Amino acid sequence: MELAYQIPRAGLIWVLSSVVLALAPQSLRLPIWVSIIAAVCIAWRILIFMGKLDYPGKSMRVFVVLCIAALSISQIRSLDIGLEAATTLLALGFVFKLIEMQNKRDIYVVLCLCFVMALVSFIYSESVLTTIYFTLVIMVTIGTMVSLNRSASSYDTTSTFQIAVRIIGQSIPLMIVLFLAFPRIAPLWSVPMQSGSATIGVSDEMSPGDISRLGRSTDLAFRVTFENSPPPLHANLYWRGLVLDYFDGTTWRRQDTFVYPDTAMRARLIANAEDSYVTSGESIQYNIILEPTRQPWLYGLHLAEPLSAGISRGYKYELFDDKLVTQRKSYDLQSFRKYETDLQLPDSLRNRSIELPEEGNERSKELATSLRAGVESDRDFVYTVLSLFQQQEFYYTLNPPLLGDNRIDDFLFNTREGFCEHYASAFTYMMRAAGVPARVVVGYQGAEYNRFEDYMMVYQYNAHAWTEVWLEGEGWVRFDPTSIVSPDRINLGVEAALQNDPDFMGESLLSLARFRNSSWGNMLRLRMDAVEYEWNRRVVGYGQEERLELFENLFGKTSEQKILMVMLAGAFLVLLFIALVVLRVKNNKNVSATEKLYRDCCRDLEKIGLGRQQGEGPMDYYQRVVSQQPALEPHLRQITDMYIGLNYAPVNDDESLLKGRLKSLRQEMRHFRVQLVPFIKKASASG
Repeated sequence: MELAYQIPRAGLIWVLSSVVLALAPQSLRLPIWVSIIAAVCIAWRILIFMGKLDYPGKSMRVFVVLCIAALSISQIRSLDIGLEAATTLLALGFVFKLIEMQNKRDIYVVLCLCFVMALVSFIYSESVLTTIYFTLVIMVTIGTMVSLNRSASSYDTTSTFQIAVRIIGQSIPLMIVLFLAFPRIAPLWSVPMQSGSATIGVSDEMSPGDISRLGRSTDLAFRVTFENSPPPLHANLYWRGLVLDYFDGTTWRRQDTFVYPDTAMRARLIANAEDSYVTSGESIQYNIILEPTRQPWLYGLHLAEPLSAGISRGYKYELFDDKLVTQRKSYDLQSFRKYETDLQLPDSLRNRSIELPEEGNERSKELATSLRAGVESDRDFVYTVLSLFQQQEFYYTLNPPLLGDNRIDDFLFNTREGFCEHYASAFTYMMRAAGVPARVVVGYQGAEYNRFEDYMMVYQYNAHAWTEVWLEGEGWVRFDPTSIVSPDRINLGVEAALQNDPDFMGESLLSLARFRNSSWGNMLRLRMDAVEYEWNRRVVGYGQEERLELFENLFGKTSEQKILMVMLAGAFLVLLFIALVVLRVKNNKNVSATEKLYRDCCRDLEKIGLGRQQGEGPMDYYQRVVSQQPALEPHLRQITDMYIGLNYAPVNDDESLLKGRLKSLRQEMRHFRVQLVPFIKKASASG
């Protein structure tokens, strides 16, 4: 490497293109000041090339390091020590290295960081579009490396990119073999990502406004495929998540304190739940592909039995993975259409399910007590409270007014406007105030059917909360007060219930989901999601089970020795193929753009019987051609002189001058070919 290296203008354009493409996706996630600093560094690099600014001095570098240290501490405090903070530091180091490049080694460090930034983006998304985009980023980065090692006389943007594409193409066979045959190592980016936002899914806490915030998001929550039967009706698509059975007057929470169960805890949960339910009728088997939530809980229809390893079901029939879900997770479940749970309720669970704060919401308590005294059974009391929501003027809205300190009283007697969490919270409170065991359940309700691949899509705006009430002789029974206030929400979907609400999908203004009323827009959206679904199943979800199944289909019964031999043989064949491609001698290898143009001219003359002879020099060839076809003399003389000047004259470091002369040669070639057309037609007719 040279100690002092002036990067060519074309090379600088390639470098800056690689940097911008690698950073662009991160600019959507990182703080805005990071993008501003990146833009300043890129502008600084351009000014250095133009000679209007110098490289940063030692004092400037120290000042920048101190400023970034302060910004980083602020970033860590606001985001916690997690992925976002680490990505911010990496991006800052990336762009600062850009203005420090003084030799080829520095440039290659920047290009290596382009590859690292591409890997970082796959932490957030493994979609088809992300893969296509970063394939382009890798091509441009490799093209940058090619450009830096090409002479000015042979520089050509198109051929440089073609070389990069060829390199990527040569790597594809090895990539396929590694993907299909070699065991997949757990990705380094399977790390928890701290986030205080509820938009990654429902939380283990629920306050007024929490679920309604999800109604503004069109992000996908999970996809569902039913295996052995048609899906239930839309009104029965309750995707159960967590049970919230503790209320402090403001927020509903889970009573349990563990984050996700270890092996011993999982065994106890399964043992406690084994004899507490009764099922009847046919079962429904289905597969769920869950988007990353960075939480351990999973979703399924009620009384879902795990059919996949590593999943636990607790005594409240919640589902938990054995680790945080930091990647798309595919799992199989079985549910029953008819069931009864906890027909005998232990005193400890009963007491927990009627517990309320001693103070606050007195009017709601009095109303519940009086209504319960007027009916004979708990079920009659449930219907009485539901009729209260039906008969009085309650409204279902995504943007309800704020509530006061006594939130249940304020909602029931004053505002009477709310989202599903308001109705579930108030209804559960009324049950408990009358001594009827009840609890809040959060999850999702509804789904959209994709006819192109026969599966269902559940979005974040399908997030929902409802109530489970314990009734004598029936166990826990689901009641949804939202269905009384807004039947369309349950029967047709949240899209129908909130189609006139301006806040619905308010955080996803550019989402294709907003074009569902357009036939072509909706078809495009569903087809794109179908492609993504197949990508997740066959590529992202390709694991050990699929690999073993492939081996058995191709080679019969598997064994460690057979697998090892197949892997080695596949690797050898791929490397042999690459060696043959890379090492084979080609006549036009390392041929400059000038030489290629002149060879094209010779091939054109060969069509009229005046091909160039072996060892014949350009001037001798020119004189022989014009002696037989004098009409070709003017253009051929220009082409010959330009070719000799570019190919045999001393190398000129003025890149712009070389490019201009090469452009003139191309123009002269076009004129020559036009002049040559009648001669070619005449030669064809006589032949």
